[in-house]
Amino acid sequence: MRSLTPLLALLIGALALPLTPLPVSAAAPDGTYIVQLNPAMRAPRGVAQDQVSQHGGELIGVYEHAFKGYTARLSAAAAEQLKRNPNVLTVEPDAEVTAFPQTTPTGVRRIFGPDNPNLDIDSTDDVRIDVDVAVVDTGVDYTHPDLNVVARANCMTGVCLNNSGTDDNGHGSHVAGTVGAIDNTIGPVGVAPGARIHGVKVLNAAGSGTLSGIAAGINWVVARASTIEVINLSLGCNGCSSSAISTAITNAVNAGIVVVVAAGNSHANTSTFFPANHPDVVTVSAMTDNDGLPGGAGGSRLSCRSETDQDDTSAFYSNYGATVEITAPGTCIYSTWRNGGYNTISGTSMASPHVAGAAGILTSGARKPTTRAGSLAVRSTLISTGNSNWTDDSGDGVKEPLLDVHDATRYPPAQ
Repeated sequence: MRSLTPLLALLIGALALPLTPLPVSAAAPDGTYIVQLNPAMRAPRGVAQDQVSQHGGELIGVYEHAFKGYTARLSAAAAEQLKRNPNVLTVEPDAEVTAFPQTTPTGVRRIFGPDNPNLDIDSTDDVRIDVDVAVVDTGVDYTHPDLNVVARANCMTGVCLNNSGTDDNGHGSHVAGTVGAIDNTIGPVGVAPGARIHGVKVLNAAGSGTLSGIAAGINWVVARASTIEVINLSLGCNGCSSSAISTAITNAVNAGIVVVVAAGNSHANTSTFFPANHPDVVTVSAMTDNDGLPGGAGGSRLSCRSETDQDDTSAFYSNYGATVEITAPGTCIYSTWRNGGYNTISGTSMASPHVAGAAGILTSGARKPTTRAGSLAVRSTLISTGNSNWTDDSGDGVKEPLLDVHDATRYPPAQ
């Protein structure tokens, strides 16, 4: 049964091959494909140009950092022929993606952000966390007075255009605010106040995009691995996979970047959701907190949506299962929005940036990881410092820890 509040879901459509294969030279490009090349390839751009030209296609974008490969428009027959090339690992049809349905700094209170004196949450903009976080999403409102956006790129076409892309949906700006809204006199405050945000647009105004856009976006981030510490991906799909994007995520982690992913909002086992089921990421489920306090005394009335959910329990929409590493508040989260605004929405998309912000605290300043071991150590710290003061009623028999950043000795951010 389909969820009444579906989260970001990839709408994968198989490309049908013609009954009688046509010669490549006679078949016009009729689809977009992501081609993953042998990682030992030294000149992927030249190889891409040669392969696309040979098969009568149109080259769109070349990727050299997160993985070796490219995106191109090709005929279905050409795509099939490329699969037989010994230097080609995978040829995958592009596909549409959509943003997770949404759903206040009650979340920051519930993870005890104000209890950590290092964060100095006091409505005065005198502490900004020295960390860079990439929000791969619908873009980020780079003029928002409550966000510290330092870079942006529009990667929706499979090619990233620097200093381009606006958030015409609001989802990405909301995520960015939970990560790092400035501690000032307006709006909310983020988990890592004032963190430097890199807005990577891979989804459009309707919250949908393509796998090739995501591939390009992650490639853009990994090219800046010396600067960026954390990626937040509040997007995904059920029952799908992408070898190219899996490789990109692994290479991001190998470069020392912590990759945080929303579990999904289908109230289903996360094991079938990608990239939430990727072994290298921090997968985040959502819990409902109605009052910003532990103890479950916040009742079940919610002001931001018609459904009700008991305080301090698993969010009724959240995915669950052994693939999930940690939970965080995701219901009725207040944060920044497009066009300089604010909004209160729900979803694991809102839980994930709480964890991304916490990862930002752990990787700030000179503590930036540069290796796979360093990135995975941050994941371990996030998990080990969590608390169990909540009720997991998902029914999966696996209680993940609740994000907790109160300990100033474990979460001492650089400013």
